[in-house]
Amino acid sequence: MDERRSLTSLFAQALWAPRALAAAIEEERVGWRRPALVIIGALMALDVLALPLFMRALPQMAPAGLTPDLLLQLERTARIMRPIQIALSPLGLLLKWAFTAALLFGMGLLLLRPSAPAEGGGARLVPVRIFFTLVVYANLVVVLEELLRNLILWLRYFLTGAIVLRPAIGLDALVRPSDAALAVLFEHANIFDVWFLAILIGGVGALCRCSRARAAALVLPVWGFGVLAQMGLALVRDVLTRQLGG
Repeated sequence: MDERRSLTSLFAQALWAPRALAAAIEEERVGWRRPALVIIGALMALDVLALPLFMRALPQMAPAGLTPDLLLQLERTARIMRPIQIALSPLGLLLKWAFTAALLFGMGLLLLRPSAPAEGGGARLVPVRIFFTLVVYANLVVVLEELLRNLILWLRYFLTGAIVLRPAIGLDALVRPSDAALAVLFEHANIFDVWFLAILIGGVGALCRCSRARAAALVLPVWGFGVLAQMGLALVRDVLTRQLGG
């Protein structure tokens, strides 16, 4: 019971007091394994629960103009590939977190070491593993975001029968751009991304002993790179979908 209470307290600290979390990470009082297991387990469970709706939504997600035979083949492939994708998602998450931590470290090399004298000798660069632990804890926000999306998904399905696998919870709820890249950008304009950035900026500022402005200059380009990568993938997916649709 004490361990469970301690874990709950630690997660609350990660969400609401990133500087205190950073101190615990720096003193090696916390590790990354427990939060990683919680995050991975929660996201996989949500994906498994949504799997029936995913399969039902396949016809509406398929490119327009597909023949019935091609549509049937697509559904058969999805029945095999989607569970495999869910099973491999832990590896994808770990690689994503590691890459984010490496980018933060790289930005730190550019911004912190040359400016250490200007910071009064206080600014410093921490190892990649420290950034990795911070990134893992920051992703607790992603679990809350996906919980909300899945709640909206199931409520909409039960009330109206409609299936929208990625319910809009940000600026995309107000404006629905036709351009695939803009749609990704608007999707990221939401309270959870702001919360995620606040945790990273607060944590980096405490770990690296630099100002919030310097921490923001370190974190924001890394976040922006991730968004740009998703925008690029969305454009490629849109082009492929148009070609398949004929």
